Amino acid sequence: MAKPSKNQPAEGEPTIEVAAGSGVCFGVQRALRLAEEALGGGEPVYCLGPLIHNPQEMERLGKRGFCVIESLDEAKAAGILLVRSHGLGPDVVEQARARGLGIVDATCPLVRRVQTLAVELAEQGYRVVVAGEAAHPEVRAILGHAPSAVVVGRVAELTALDLGGRVVLVAQTTFSPERFREMAAALIGRDLPEVRVVNTICAATVDRQRAAAQLAERVDVMIVLGGRNSANTNRLAELCRAHGVETYHLEHAGEVRAEHLRGRRRVGIAAGASTPHWIIEAASERIRGLQSRKQ
Repeated sequence: MAKPSKNQPAEGEPTIEVAAGSGVCFGVQRALRLAEEALGGGEPVYCLGPLIHNPQEMERLGKRGFCVIESLDEAKAAGILLVRSHGLGPDVVEQARARGLGIVDATCPLVRRVQTLAVELAEQGYRVVVAGEAAHPEVRAILGHAPSAVVVGRVAELTALDLGGRVVLVAQTTFSPERFREMAAALIGRDLPEVRVVNTICAATVDRQRAAAQLAERVDVMIVLGGRNSANTNRLAELCRAHGVETYHLEHAGEVRAEHLRGRRRVGIAAGASTPHWIIEAASERIRGLQSRKQ
């Protein structure tokens, strides 16, 4: 009787595999580090909106005094405003300074690059088109820097735009690469004097999506971990489902249930860019515990 290969579990033996690149990206790691450092200074630390799209991590920071606010009116003058990795418009930052708040800028360097490009290209006379989700905080911040830019989320929206002269297409860093390529092709196909396409999608996001999709092809069920308001985590779940595997988008280990694993030996885990490794480890441990009960 042939023995199972190293890449194939023995009959009945349950496995757990975590997709490569799962968990917090370097931009989120940097933002968390700056938040921890700011909290160590003794002053109140405020953030307009959640620092990252992960409720459990925000709860942890909140216990240390990190305050998520919806308006600068909620902040005391003696304090710090931490600009989250999505960035903020320059007018908001100036308003914070005028109120006496110190500024700690945790804008992701890749997001900062899109902001800078949008400003520079607009100044050069280009009509800047941003491929992204209009309501996403990163996109709102880009528009804060380049107010003349226009946002499109689908090819149909791009096709409907009245464009002329020089046009450039950039992207939200977590935008779908496939949809961006479709938009680029549609824009290049139009009769315009000049079209530029600058792919500003985060390479780590693309790699994370590719790894999750590949894992989805060889497991019986996918557990995708991350905040339900996290765009990149939702995208991971969509990709896994598109590969025909049962997929559950969960926020933390406590949401993993026995019925998720019933009849499924090979379990895959993927996690969004705002999901800390302790959540991945806790979910893995819970899955192992549930698997062992069935033995």
